[in-house]
Amino acid sequence: MKKKESEHKRRKINGRIAGQSMKKDTVTTLLFKTNNENFAELFNRTLPVGAPISAETLADGDIKETAYLRITKKDGGTALVQYRDVVKEAMDGRVFAVLGIENQSEIDYAMPYRVLELDFVHYARQMQVIRDRHETEWRRKDGRRHRPSGVTSGEYLGRFLKADRFVRCITLVVYWGTKPWDGPTRLSELFDGETDMPGAVQLDINLLDVCRMTDAEICSYTGELRTVFGFRKYADNKEKLKAFIAENQSYFSSVSRTAVDALVELTHSPELEEIKTSKYETPKGGFNVCLGIQGMIQDGKMEGKTEGKMEGKRESLLTWLEAYGTVPDWVKKRILNTTSMPLLDDWVRIAARAASMKDFLERAGLREA
Repeated sequence: MKKKESEHKRRKINGRIAGQSMKKDTVTTLLFKTNNENFAELFNRTLPVGAPISAETLADGDIKETAYLRITKKDGGTALVQYRDVVKEAMDGRVFAVLGIENQSEIDYAMPYRVLELDFVHYARQMQVIRDRHETEWRRKDGRRHRPSGVTSGEYLGRFLKADRFVRCITLVVYWGTKPWDGPTRLSELFDGETDMPGAVQLDINLLDVCRMTDAEICSYTGELRTVFGFRKYADNKEKLKAFIAENQSYFSSVSRTAVDALVELTHSPELEEIKTSKYETPKGGFNVCLGIQGMIQDGKMEGKTEGKMEGKRESLLTWLEAYGTVPDWVKKRILNTTSMPLLDDWVRIAARAASMKDFLERAGLREA
């Protein structure tokens, strides 16, 4: 009987109500995880509040956030677990801020809730640490707890002093998709009814929509993020990409392997894969993307390979849709005229999950003109 009760209690304590599995690093994540300069510049340009963050003050934080939530004395509690994409701690003799990045390739219509969930687990862990510290400080040698002199009854019961403080946590969502972000940017937008009702929680998310950045915003970056953001924005427009590369040749003359891999992951570009050879490798250990891309544009490889890949993607999408019945002519025309590879990829993923033609059109946001 005791064994069963112990097992029951263990399951209660180890239960998870958030973040069930560990995240695997994507190349885009490594762009910020392994490069403090990129991380610091992203936050300084996107959220220029207070003193600039220095790359030298950043230290890797634990992407796994764990906190214990007590339910009742009898039944114990449950563990809250969340995994972030990237976490850095900004240090200045002590930790004064925890900064997190969440990469998104698709629109998450529950994003404000996800950010709230991530930040809550972080603060719950801090609260747990503070309360555990006071528990230890206020315990006598005989194991019994006592209220020290100068500690009010409210502080003692809450195990939280008036002077106790949290380390602030800031989460930045980086959205790489080609479709403009039309999801909520504040928690109250998820509420039924009036979103600005007095008393409602007004949690705004920090969002960077990369493909909607202006050239001035992109060119304000002085590191390799100028290369990554610019290439991502114009990946589907050969002429604009060519012009952007020409105007920023010094930034494309030696791009790190991590940045090139991130662009391959984001744009599915076979041309970038071809550049990762000794022919275009630079003495700095990067790759001359400027030389490689310009050469391919001139000999027509980019246009031919991209068109061939898009044609295959269109055929794959139509095959999925034909399984749901006759594909309307206007849908076929829209698919055949689409020249955005990321958009075609999105539609193929949606088609694979859809339950019907109507379901696909609603999920993809397609309507007859």
